[in-house]
Amino acid sequence: MNLVASSSAVRPISDESRFQAFEHDGLLSRAAPFLGAMVLAIMVYPLPPHGHDSTALLAAVVLNALILLGALVTPWRLLPHFAQVVPPFAYFVVIALLRMADGGALSSYSELAMLPVFWLALYGTRRQLGVSIAGVAALFLTPLLLVGSPEYPSSEWTRGLLWICVAPIVGFTVQSLVRQLRERAAENLRRAEELQVSQEETRKLVVSMAAVTEATREISRTPDPSVAREVICSAACTITGARFAKLMEPNPEGDLVMTANYGLQGAPPLKVSLSDESSGAGTAFRSKKPLFVSDARGQAEISQQVVQTTGAVSMHFEPVLRNEETVAVLAVGWSTEIDGTGRIAASMRMLAAETAMALERSALLERLKESARTDDLTGLLNRRAWEEELPREMARARRQSDPLCVAMLDLDFFKNYNDERGHQAGDRLLKQSASAWQTELRASDTLARYGGEEFTVALPGCNLANAKDIVERLREAMPADQTVSAGVACWNGRESAEELVGRADAALYEAKRTGRNRLVTAGGTPPGELKSVSL
Repeated sequence: MNLVASSSAVRPISDESRFQAFEHDGLLSRAAPFLGAMVLAIMVYPLPPHGHDSTALLAAVVLNALILLGALVTPWRLLPHFAQVVPPFAYFVVIALLRMADGGALSSYSELAMLPVFWLALYGTRRQLGVSIAGVAALFLTPLLLVGSPEYPSSEWTRGLLWICVAPIVGFTVQSLVRQLRERAAENLRRAEELQVSQEETRKLVVSMAAVTEATREISRTPDPSVAREVICSAACTITGARFAKLMEPNPEGDLVMTANYGLQGAPPLKVSLSDESSGAGTAFRSKKPLFVSDARGQAEISQQVVQTTGAVSMHFEPVLRNEETVAVLAVGWSTEIDGTGRIAASMRMLAAETAMALERSALLERLKESARTDDLTGLLNRRAWEEELPREMARARRQSDPLCVAMLDLDFFKNYNDERGHQAGDRLLKQSASAWQTELRASDTLARYGGEEFTVALPGCNLANAKDIVERLREAMPADQTVSAGVACWNGRESAEELVGRADAALYEAKRTGRNRLVTAGGTPPGELKSVSL
């Protein structure tokens, strides 16, 4: 018989609340050898020498049938667990009746006493097996005490006592072996399940790593930092199965603001204070440690406004570290409660590392981009940046029907200044001039170093009179008693950026030709005065 064939075979024997000796599932296959022995015992009764007590035989057959029927139809799980000792113990009565029908002590049916012992050794508990040993004692001793000779002579005492000694040795030995087999089967099953889970986790981790690798490639291909951030959030959802992901970065005011997200399209911008104790992102940012909350609803350490806005149940906050400092927090959320350990935690760590590199790359690109647009000496926009900004100002002026003026300024006798005082003094003059002019301009004005000692200014919203007043203030702000010549042109609404700058440059040339240290306005009639600004 296969001792581990059924699910009950791998259950601990001591777990009486679950293991049932007569559990219907697989009962017939477990009982088949015992049923064969019971039926065979009835069938061999007519063989010589046979007994003469047909009444006892009939009673044994009827009781045997009742035991089989009861074992099959009784709802054992509804009864106390110890009730399952009744069928094996009742079978001792069947054996006693068969012995009586077959001539008493000389009957060959005594060996059937091992059937209940073996059954409970295989499928019962220690207490139930102990009851079967008591049944063996009753089977052999009761007839000696109650019936006696000649059917049960006194010589049977030795035989009965031997049976009482041998039955527990065999029974408990078998039960111990069965227990070991079950425990090994249970351990093997547990290991197999753990291996299966481990293999599944490994597979998912490999998939996650592949997704991280693909996200890394995608990030490396895009020069746009905002797109890179969106790719990170999208990868976070793909890897973890989250409903949404968001990247929170600090702003100058000390708040964490959402700079990118996936799955929250259309949601209002999220912002939490770094000093807020009820912010999961803030906690992860300050502690530099991941934070997972299986159910964020009603949790004091999680912003309930964020929970309500996103519909999150489980949330994970992963700090993004660069040079041991937190630069961002990657947060993901699920609509249901999940287990955030194992693969998900490992995947978030990998993605956070990639995010740190992506943010560093984005910052580097921003610095390179800014460097390409900035004049190293003065810190102003360079000519390339000016040629990008002026068309934007012209488009804005066209949309808003505002006037736009452009001025060009050139430091007078700058070459002589360099020759007399040295190039370092000349560089200081250029920086001081740029700094002085910036204090005189509005935030909407654009000042750039056009080249050498030549500068350009875009003055949106200014008519020609306004522009002349502003440029005169710039000329008066010149440091070190130096002078500057200027030319101003007002956009006529039709000309190109090159043509507009060309007219301002021509006016500057006229100012220098006519003696320097003066302002000249460009020729041509600008369109009607659209708007003016107070200066």
